[in-house]
Amino acid sequence: MNTIIEYTIYNTATGEVLECGSTNVALSDIPLQEGQSIIEDIYDVGDYKIIDGVAVEQTVDFFPTIRIQRNELLTQSDWTQVNDCPLSDSKKQEWANYRQALRDLPANNESVTSIDDVSFPNKPT
Repeated sequence: MNTIIEYTIYNTATGEVLECGSTNVALSDIPLQEGQSIIEDIYDVGDYKIIDGVAVEQTVDFFPTIRIQRNELLTQSDWTQVNDCPLSDSKKQEWANYRQALRDLPANNESVTSIDDVSFPNKPT
């Protein structure tokens, strides 16, 4: 009975995972292209890099993208804080609170592991 072996093929130079699969032949019998290596086990594309033959989990820093969105929202609401703004003092304060929540966004979402789970504050009406 042949044993099924799970494997990952990766770019030897960059560590980028190229493909994963399973086989019932020895890993040394799997044809590789130049610059590719193979390691036993499944390591998902984007989640891992293979460095010196060892799988290293990758963390994606999505906060630069969040900061861009946050800064755009701050820019769009700048008008609410100028001296000649037509809003009432209470509405101005609502907008000031919203803007502070935007500034606090990265610190308040430190434990978030997906960009989809980042919680933006609600814009005042």
